[in-house]
Amino acid sequence: MLNIGILGAGFMGGTHARAFAGLPDVHVAGVTSRSADRAAALAREVGAEPFTDALALVRDPRVDAVSITLPTHLHREYTTAALEAGKHVLLEKPMALSVPDCDAMIEVAQKNRRILMVAHVLRFWPEYTALVGFLQTGQIGKALSATAQRLAGPPRWSDWLLHPELSGGEVLDLHIHDLDTFNWLFGQPRTVYSRGQRSSETNGWDLALTLVDYGAVRAFAEGSALQPLDYPFTMNLCVLCEQGSVEFRSRAGGVQVDSRDAGTNSLLVYEGGRAPYALPVIPGDGYANQAAYFADCVRSGRAPERGTARQARLAVQTALAARESLETGRVIAL
Repeated sequence: MLNIGILGAGFMGGTHARAFAGLPDVHVAGVTSRSADRAAALAREVGAEPFTDALALVRDPRVDAVSITLPTHLHREYTTAALEAGKHVLLEKPMALSVPDCDAMIEVAQKNRRILMVAHVLRFWPEYTALVGFLQTGQIGKALSATAQRLAGPPRWSDWLLHPELSGGEVLDLHIHDLDTFNWLFGQPRTVYSRGQRSSETNGWDLALTLVDYGAVRAFAEGSALQPLDYPFTMNLCVLCEQGSVEFRSRAGGVQVDSRDAGTNSLLVYEGGRAPYALPVIPGDGYANQAAYFADCVRSGRAPERGTARQARLAVQTALAARESLETGRVIAL
């Protein structure tokens, strides 16, 4: 039995806890929150012990690994503590607010020979993995360009997300999903250029229009947390190739990403000389897939190939370049 501790009992903490609780031979041993009531409620739901002291759970000898879903500005502190306590770590994205913090956590993981995996969940999302796998077959030729959208209203589930100094703002918390997907598809960016709008509420960059140059491929992403409060969470990805294109489009049935209502999804290929056709997708939940993959890595002692700390570091570096471009108006080289 693999014993997991969940640091944080908010929206993402609950998502991780439920994903692990649904796996065979995995036990959610403990759940932490500064609020005793919130910790108790989630712990009761997943059959865990509630904690109000996150470090106490980190140091509990019964725990093999932890999932850290705390606010981003706390990631380095608690990840370091967990790794030094001998725990493997699944860390919610973004990895950190700075590249030096990413480097420090990577060094501690290597020193303690522990797994540090970062929860860039799109790398486990059924439609995204199907799209990437299809492109890797080369059936419609080499990629020429990509466009992505991730649109939502201001996050409602945690007040700290409205403070850019704690969360990194929309660019690091929302936009980073698509920037990481571009890196997954196309590798190391050469330059980043971004324009956008500041939020009157947070004074952070809550709308970003970012062009990433990969040399042979240019990729453009729109990320917005400035949509109206009742705007349904929307994510799209289109990749144009030499002999066609592949498009994923998704819109939540309810308001924002925390909605549990069914929405609309499509994953279609447009290939010259053929009617548009749907790509097959293995059914499943991205968070459950991610939790299962992490658990398998811990059990086998195998270093992850998806959601690696190096991939997450590059995602942070790319997002910070976009924010620097927003602030300066310049093209930023990586």
